[in-house]
Amino acid sequence: MHYTNPILYGDYSDPDVIRVGEDFYMISSSFTYLPGIPVLHSKDMVHWELIGYAASHLPFPQYDSPAHKRGTWAPSIRWHNGLFYVYVCLPDEGLIAFTTEDPVGEWTFHYVKDVVGWIDPCPLFEEDGTAWLVHGLAASRAGINNMLYVHQLSADGFSVLDKGKLVYNGADHGDVTVEGPKFYKRDGKYWILCPAGGVKPGYQLALCSDSRFGPYERRVVLRQGNSPINGPHQGGWFDDGHGKDWFIHFQDVEEYGRVPHLQPVDWSDGWPVMGKKGEAVTEGETGFAPTAAGIPTSDTFENGLGLQWQWQANPRSAWYTELKPGLRLHCAPADNLFHAGQFMSQLMQSRCFCMDVPLSLHADAGDMAGIAVMGYSYHYLALTKGEIRLVAGCAEEISRWEKERVTEKTICSIPWSKRSALLRLRVSDGKAAFWYGTDRDGLTQLGDSYPLTCGGWCSARPGVFALNSTGRQGGWVDIEHVLFTPEQDTV
Repeated sequence: MHYTNPILYGDYSDPDVIRVGEDFYMISSSFTYLPGIPVLHSKDMVHWELIGYAASHLPFPQYDSPAHKRGTWAPSIRWHNGLFYVYVCLPDEGLIAFTTEDPVGEWTFHYVKDVVGWIDPCPLFEEDGTAWLVHGLAASRAGINNMLYVHQLSADGFSVLDKGKLVYNGADHGDVTVEGPKFYKRDGKYWILCPAGGVKPGYQLALCSDSRFGPYERRVVLRQGNSPINGPHQGGWFDDGHGKDWFIHFQDVEEYGRVPHLQPVDWSDGWPVMGKKGEAVTEGETGFAPTAAGIPTSDTFENGLGLQWQWQANPRSAWYTELKPGLRLHCAPADNLFHAGQFMSQLMQSRCFCMDVPLSLHADAGDMAGIAVMGYSYHYLALTKGEIRLVAGCAEEISRWEKERVTEKTICSIPWSKRSALLRLRVSDGKAAFWYGTDRDGLTQLGDSYPLTCGGWCSARPGVFALNSTGRQGGWVDIEHVLFTPEQDTV
């Protein structure tokens, strides 16, 4: 099968990948969006389906509200003794593990270590029954961002047994922002694959040693070179079960997030040289027949809330009612949309698309409901009692100890006496525009086109919402369906 990169045009940041038998599994970061740590499945390494999430919620009170730039950073996935393990560090809460026998089912939460500043953990389960963990450190919490430590874990992987040992200091080699390490053992040697150099200008390192504690030899095994793929780094190495090795990493495409790419891996000289002689490639051949897997976007809610949807905080049953078909969103209190946990969004899966949402609002004072595209600068189109308004919002970071300073202002509005409306978001080549009307054939644009922006290391995110701005529980909005229609990319 011939493939072109990226293999997905969605914000699957910091991917890690394993193969179990004939099945491939991939996970990624999701930060404040919950359920978190999406779990994807593939039979051919290129076409993926979303099968669930490792974290149904995060059992810490700060995640009951949006915690942008916190949450799940760079998780890892492994399969050991019949269990799937996912490890992740919350930068302020510590080391977490999730386990399951069935990745489509529920995952069990394990609080492994209460610690601040650890990031990007990855376990190594050895044949002698021992278990080990490599991790990095966050400069925002620890003041360090280029060191890797290895610790011994209990055999079950749920306890840290020592204070750890520094195994790699990027400062010794001119490497900055050494993070996202993945721990492997191959032919008796220990390998740590990790990115360095920052997101866009960065590159992928391979570190090799005869001992898990080093010393480690270093080599750059993937860089941008003359390719159009920035980074490229931060991902997982795996074999396909048919004699070939691969690496999935991300590329930063700004407001569209960090999209995954597939690179071949050549071990012929004893090192995992990726792409074509260490330079990222834009296409390749896998040897697999293509499958029909895909990521859902549209939703009729006939079977309840689709897997593609995430909230900006720990989900609450009071935010919605499944009508099957249809969905009812309740107007929960919120000061602004950026800090509204009940904003329900999903990852974009293409550069250009329309999202159509027919809705019917049963409003009390201060109620509004509508569609939005989220980022640090965001826009939403809201139906209220008596009007439709287009609003621009902007979030300004203050510090990691304080909530962002958010301002919202109405750009324009039109009177609307009806309870129902059809609202449209159109995203095209990095900009968003909004339409309103009663049906798809008679829509009118409100306002102009506005640039998409990232938000908290996340892509811009399209979604729907209902809120009450007066600080109380209000009415509700019924959503018939959400329809995504891909459009031709003009770039």
